[in-house]
Amino acid sequence: MSSSTSSATQSGQPSQFNWGSYALPPAAAAVAIPFAFKDLMDKSAEQRGELPKTTFSAGFKSGMKASPTVGMLISFQDMLQGGVEKKLLGEDAQPTLPTKLASSALVGIVSSPVVAVFNGQTLKGGGVVDSLRKFSLRQGLAISFQEAAFVAGLSAAGLVAAPMKERFGDTKAVEYAAAFTSGAFGSLAGQPANTALTRWQSGQSVESARQLMWGSMRKARAIGLFSVLYKMGKETGTRFLESD
Repeated sequence: MSSSTSSATQSGQPSQFNWGSYALPPAAAAVAIPFAFKDLMDKSAEQRGELPKTTFSAGFKSGMKASPTVGMLISFQDMLQGGVEKKLLGEDAQPTLPTKLASSALVGIVSSPVVAVFNGQTLKGGGVVDSLRKFSLRQGLAISFQEAAFVAGLSAAGLVAAPMKERFGDTKAVEYAAAFTSGAFGSLAGQPANTALTRWQSGQSVESARQLMWGSMRKARAIGLFSVLYKMGKETGTRFLESD
């Protein structure tokens, strides 16, 4: 999504540094996450076998606290994944699904402590220090699988988005519906690993395969909503930057 600088101008002089290309994705993510945080907190409660009871205002306030983590995570993962894919394929080649999966798994491994902190923030009383103190190798492996599965889900959902546009038209409403669907499918793909991570962070074990999908509908709705708001935020920011 982002790049360090724009290409050289036709005159051969380097163009100005495009700070917006760095600032826009983390800012859009930080603004979007509080609106989805109630469902993420309730998702974590269900994964622990508890009754969800987070109010929207409480979820929003917790989401505001988590927004710096989300912004940093999105920015870091975006730049790292782009760099990995360029190393694997070269500057101009388009990433394939296997390349996306490989780069996503690598990014998940490197960024797993930050992902663990974010997931810990959806737990009641799960702070940064506590999440890092409890971080383990198996949590890192679960996060890596979750990130790779998320990309696989997005790729599969992309196959659904194309016929949606053919049938309903290439409009903004259809684009946002496709973004919601992609986010939800990606969430469902990574749900088992996320449930295992949540239970391990809470000092619990995974006792049955059925438990792995607890909270899946809440998480799918949250990530679908986040995907739409994130897309809207980037588009709004891009129009603002282009108008200057």
